[in-house]
Amino acid sequence: MNLSTFAVSLLALLIVPSAKLQLDPALLPRAAFCSVKVAERLKTEQRDWDLSDGRIEKAAGNRLMTQSKEMRATLRQSTSQHVAVNFTYLGPSRGVSRLGNGEIRRQFGIKLKAQDICNLVYVMWNFDTQKIAVSVKSNPGQRTHEACLDRGYINDIKAELKTDPPALHVDEPHMLAADLDGQQLHVTVDDKMVWRGTLPALVLQLHGPVGLRSDNAQVVFDYFVDR
Repeated sequence: MNLSTFAVSLLALLIVPSAKLQLDPALLPRAAFCSVKVAERLKTEQRDWDLSDGRIEKAAGNRLMTQSKEMRATLRQSTSQHVAVNFTYLGPSRGVSRLGNGEIRRQFGIKLKAQDICNLVYVMWNFDTQKIAVSVKSNPGQRTHEACLDRGYINDIKAELKTDPPALHVDEPHMLAADLDGQQLHVTVDDKMVWRGTLPALVLQLHGPVGLRSDNAQVVFDYFVDR
């Protein structure tokens, strides 16, 4: 990237704010480009969500929050599989939820292609291990938790790029974003790529909205989807 060209382009926008100038995305650093894209997205509201477990509540500053020991939600409308969540972790939930194996895990993240609770893609930030976990849950013909329980997870997905997110602390904001195009998944944290790879071909057969999941965490957030 030519930094001089980028600087000149930004200067032009400052000097001529009324002009209809467009920056070539190729000239922008990736972080700047991601920030611009977030600004072009729609922010969801409480009424936009369907919940199968837990609650999403209104919070100060026109934000949303969950305090439930576990929360599962999907958007009511269909969108692209490109979302961003600006969130702040407030601490553990008051109640405690255990996974099927008995583990108590504090995590928050994005659901993609959420056909139902048995068939979908997860991009989760595990607050205990401080890592991003990508998994596909596949249980063809099953649609309810009672039918599939915690079966069908594909966790050993090889990433082309994988790095740890920044250390997460209480009351510190972060941006988690995921972009699924076909089988290609890109995940960023604070505009930095932390996971890039190809998901199993079976995700092409999944059809569903984007969503959210949390376990044992109180989180305040803004959830953005493409226009």
